[in-house]
Amino acid sequence: MGGMTILWIVVALAVLVIVVALVAGAMSRVSTRRAERQRQEAHEHEQQARTSAMHAEKQQAAADEVDARARKAQAIADEKAAEARRLAAGADERREAAAEARTESDEHLTRARDLRPEETRAPEDGADDWTDGSHPHDPRHPRHSPH
Repeated sequence: MGGMTILWIVVALAVLVIVVALVAGAMSRVSTRRAERQRQEAHEHEQQARTSAMHAEKQQAAADEVDARARKAQAIADEKAAEARRLAAGADERREAAAEARTESDEHLTRARDLRPEETRAPEDGADDWTDGSHPHDPRHPRHSPH
């Protein structure tokens, strides 16, 4: 081998080393850019995650508030329903008492008529006839006061 051949082999090896170094450097820069892009993208996703988490917390707080108001409204409705049942039961008791009082009144009127057989017709002025609700203790009377 001549001196020239060795020189060309050395030059070829040097060029090859330089080309490999350039390719490696280019690959490194591409890899660095890709890593930087991925870091930036990861940072953006983290920011979006924080924003989404804050939004979710606000939505949860609003949902909790609405739920609390709904529970309060339901409690009030339950209380009102219980009061309505108590009032209805009281009204039923008063109706029963009024019916008993009317029955007792009718029995007394019948007994009074039986004791006075000569008076078969009702008084003309209606003074003793309380069946029209005009008696002050009758619940239908405008000035009736509950006992």
